[in-house]
Amino acid sequence: MISPSGMALAAMTVMLWILWSDSFRKSPHPIVYAVRVALFIIVGGVLTVNMVRMPRYYPAGTKAITIVTVVIAVGGAIYFARKLVRR
Repeated sequence: MISPSGMALAAMTVMLWILWSDSFRKSPHPIVYAVRVALFIIVGGVLTVNMVRMPRYYPAGTKAITIVTVVIAVGGAIYFARKLVRR
């Protein structure tokens, strides 16, 4: 089983890689942007729900990493939603 901090770090790594790789690739189909928005919102929601439902698994450092990951998820969702609307 993966620890909460490991889950947050893995999610952060994948989300930052998706954001970074979007700057190098040709614009994908709008459906890809919609899927990315949904994935970022879902991941941020799951991390938030886990942190609220199981607070004993989240000491201060893990809580900070999770909050940063949720902020990245919300920011990424907004970024891809704006790209989707512009198309």
